[in-house]
Parts: sequence; structure tokens; C-alpha cells
Amino acid sequence: MRASLVFILAMLCVVLGFNIVSQYTLNPDRVGEEYEGAAAIAQIRADAEALAGPITDERATEVLRAYKSFIDDEGEIRDEYRYDRDIPGDKAEEYWRFHATHGAYLSLLVRPWMVGHQMPASVAATIDDSATVDLYGQIRAKIASQLGATGGAFTYTEAEKSFWEDKEGGVSVPVEYGYAGGWMDFLDLVQFLVFALLAVVIVCAPVFNVEYREKTDAVLLSTKFGKTRLGCAKVLAALIVSSVLYWLTVLLLLVVPLVFFGADGAGLHLQIINLTSTYNLTLLGASLVCCLVGYVAMLGLLGLTLALSSRVRSSMGILAVGVAVVIIPAFVPNLYNNVANHVLFLFPYNALNPYNLFDMVSYAIGPVVVELPVMACVLYALLFAAGSLLAARSFSRHQVA
Repeated sequence: MRASLVFILAMLCVVLGFNIVSQYTLNPDRVGEEYEGAAAIAQIRADAEALAGPITDERATEVLRAYKSFIDDEGEIRDEYRYDRDIPGDKAEEYWRFHATHGAYLSLLVRPWMVGHQMPASVAATIDDSATVDLYGQIRAKIASQLGATGGAFTYTEAEKSFWEDKEGGVSVPVEYGYAGGWMDFLDLVQFLVFALLAVVIVCAPVFNVEYREKTDAVLLSTKFGKTRLGCAKVLAALIVSSVLYWLTVLLLLVVPLVFFGADGAGLHLQIINLTSTYNLTLLGASLVCCLVGYVAMLGLLGLTLALSSRVRSSMGILAVGVAVVIIPAFVPNLYNNVANHVLFLFPYNALNPYNLFDMVSYAIGPVVVELPVMACVLYALLFAAGSLLAARSFSRHQVA
């Protein structure tokens, strides 16, 4: 068990270290040169701070027009601006600087017009900027198109469509752009909380069945409170240990990005990651929601682990079930089946993905619509309660051999 926990901690440290050293961005002052690591983070901050401010329709139009001056009608960079040839164009430095400083901003702006995985240049070429672009109108149109689509990852009832349209209407506009590297990086890393879930399974798998294997159940259950309080005490102890493991992992995943990227931008809204997000949350609020959903998911997995521990003698069997619940969904892609995707998104790995958690994923029960974060919390809270009660009850009624 100790070796497994050390391995998980080591893997988490590797992920955090690689996350820092793998950062890269373009050097706007030298064609073809990139920054890496801490230097890249500093340049990313400078680029974002230079563009900070409300993303108004007028501002979006100005940036799109500037970008389209470098590309032709087919979405290709004009020859005089190309830098990826043996002999660069005469104006290659001009385009390189704009691309280096505005790349992330442009990717955000063109996403409401994007279909599939188009390149920003291809999308920009199709946007009519002869008049001021209606950025927020396009965002509403993109959301409406997703809600009305059939045959995709999800289909929506009329109640769900109204729910998401009302939610979109509550988003603060215009969106404020700025630097929020630490919080955005945390949201990119939050899915690695599955390491904490795996640690909980490893630590808590033997909570009850170790007594069966070591033949200590006869002694413990024959004590004064053996059949009345011991089961609940074990559940409480497992809850405390699991909570400490989980929140220490959260602290590690949060502190490292905030130290290296900075804590700026906590009050900026989630829309600086994706303009079509319908959640009116700041990045700090979104981070707290992710941590809360992850904690309740951990509790649900703990309940399942304890229930199995009280009924199954093999800890390896319990570990196999826990690992399967946590890891296998990572290898299952989104399916073109509404029911299957609704089930798949409730597994911890997918529920901890902010791009799923804050997407338009909902569960309709007649006229009642429940969004994914709430549905996941309800499901895992019930699983924890049921699993814990079953574990305590099964242990107290265990027949000693």
C-alpha cells in the first residue's frame, strides 16, 4: 500500500513538473524563436495583459480585421507574410509579431464561428467584418445550434433547451479579458484529482476485510461496542483519512500553478476559456465547483470501496473495481448516443473534466432539469450514504467463522 501511494505521489509530481517545463509560446521579437518554461509563462502574461479589457463587438472587429489583413480569401497566409519558408516573405516579421501576441486571443474570438476543429485562419476568412461583427449574437446562435442539433453527443428536450437558454442569458457581457494563468492552469490540471481517488481506494480497501483475513473479527465484534459502534467508527476514520488525502492533493495541484503562473485573474469569468460557456462563474468559482464535485465523487467512491470491503475478502478485487471505475472511462471516447453519454459523463474521470462539467450537459426528469455538477453531486452523495450504511451494517452482522 505504501509503495502504491508513493508511486501516485511521484506521478503527480512528475505531472506538475512537466506542466511547468512544457509551457511554450512564441517570441514576438524574433521570427522562429520560442520561449519555454518560466520564460514562456512570463511572455504569456505580457501578451494577455497587453490585450486586457472588455471583449466588445468593436474590439473583436478591430482584431479580426487586423488579422484578416494577413490572410487571403481562402484562409491562407499571404506570401509576403509567410515565415515558414526557406526565404521568408518581406513582411514575415510583421505577421509573426501579431500572431505571437494575439494567437490565444484570436482563438478565443473565432471559436463561436468554428465548426469542428478548424484553424483560426480558416474561420477568420469566413467572418464578414464589413460592419461591426455581432460577437455575442454569434455566441447565442452557436448555443442555439448546439441545442437544436440531432445525432450528436447529446439531444435536448424542450425543457432542457429553455433551461440552457435562460442560463446563457444570465452570463455577464461583455466578457472581460485578462491574464489568469494560474487559475486556468489549475482547471487544466484538476482532472488529475483522479490520483486522489485512486489513493482513497488503495488506503480504504482493507478497512473491513483486513479483520476477516487476520481473524481479528471475532475479537473485535465480541467487544462491548463491536456490533454497535465499531462499523460506524471505521467509516468515520476512513472518511477523515480520505478527506485529508483529497484536500492535500487539491492543495498541491492548486499551489504549484499559482506559484509559477501567479494568482491574478481569479475574478475573471469562465468565458475567457470558452466564450460559449453558459455558466456565469468566475475562474475562482469554477475552481471551487470542480473541487467540490471532485470531493463528492471521492466520497461516492469511498462508499463503494467500504461496501465492497465489508463483503469481499480480497483487497485486490476491490482495487480492481475501484481502478476500473476511475480509469477505464478515460479510454472511452464520447459516443454518438445520448443515453450512453449521459451515463459516461457521470463517471469520476469525466465529471472532473471542466470542459464536460461546464458544458451543456443536463439530465431531464420530465419538466425538471438537473445540470451535470448537481447530478454528479447527488449521485455520489447517495452512493456514499448507501455504501457507508451497507458497510457498517454488513460488518456488524458479520458471522465469525
